Amino acid sequence: MNYEILKHIKNSKIIVIKIGSNLLVNKNQSLNKNWLLSIAKDLKKLVDNKNKVIIVSSGAIALGKKILDKKILKNLHDKQAAASIGQIQLSQSWQTALSKVKLKSSQILLTAEDLENRRKYLNARNTIFALLDLGVIPIINENDTTSTEEIRFGDNDKLSAIIANAMSADMLVLLSDVNGLYTEDPKKNKNSEIILEINKITKSIEDYVSNSKSSYGSGGMLAKIEAAKICMRSGIKIIIANGLVKNPLKFINSKNSTWFVPEKNIRSRRQDWILNRSSKDGVIHIDEGASNALVKNSSLLAIGIKKVEGKFFRGDTISIKYNSKEMARGIINYDYKDVEAIKGQKSTQINSILGFIREDEVVHKDNLVLV
Repeated sequence: MNYEILKHIKNSKIIVIKIGSNLLVNKNQSLNKNWLLSIAKDLKKLVDNKNKVIIVSSGAIALGKKILDKKILKNLHDKQAAASIGQIQLSQSWQTALSKVKLKSSQILLTAEDLENRRKYLNARNTIFALLDLGVIPIINENDTTSTEEIRFGDNDKLSAIIANAMSADMLVLLSDVNGLYTEDPKKNKNSEIILEINKITKSIEDYVSNSKSSYGSGGMLAKIEAAKICMRSGIKIIIANGLVKNPLKFINSKNSTWFVPEKNIRSRRQDWILNRSSKDGVIHIDEGASNALVKNSSLLAIGIKKVEGKFFRGDTISIKYNSKEMARGIINYDYKDVEAIKGQKSTQINSILGFIREDEVVHKDNLVLV
């Protein structure tokens, strides 16, 4: 199918645009002011068209390095210090560029922890909606100053996909330093061909990107593929396009970018929120009967649990495995010690074993998502 990309962008009520640091900051670690002004003009046209636009912008650490006159940031604290300094310049630069085209902007810094907490997640969502209704363009970045390695998004591609999902966006545009996904690394093989449309992210696509030794694979495209997965299952259109040119949104079309077609059986925002939460703290292994029940949209009961791994607590998201393979994720109703005590038992026995009962279900079906 030959999609008219620009038409789809213009017809989208809410658009999230992710901009990498390599577009905003040049090799000398200075801000690309002319490029920034050019995309500001693109954004002005979208706003005049009644589109609501959200920007997810990297660049704070790169700008901070320049100010600190450091070529190498040796550890996490150095990066956090650079981010703290560079974020001021990044925010001011966006504000200056957008004000020249008579647009207002705001700054929002988020951590993975913010979006894993349901109350904070909804509060951030409502704040962004309020800004959009006021005609303001939110400039969102990960709060690198307070994020730790364990809880970081790791890349703003994932953050932009989660924001797009949270805001019920119609489209996510990932501006990159290449046109899109290629059959081979275009920086190494000039004969590589761009993949214009992807209906399903197959294992061969994942393997190619994962095994690539270049920055194209490990530094950028892998994260974009993961972002595409989040959007495709949420019914959000996503496109990877070249952002190195001036007025990048103006030149996007169906022949120079990669378009990911959304899935038909989409998940709800809540289901994706559960799926995107960290589940590294706990694993529950279940038997065949429980596995069959989950497939039929039933809750997870204690009787179907065979083994408990890790330390988790009520309200955490845990991974549910059958035959050592993850089949679902869900929000747990009991602490790990309690689940260990009631595993393999009937729900009617929970009160006599624990001395209390919160819910009959260890994981309720409304808080469970099949992977």
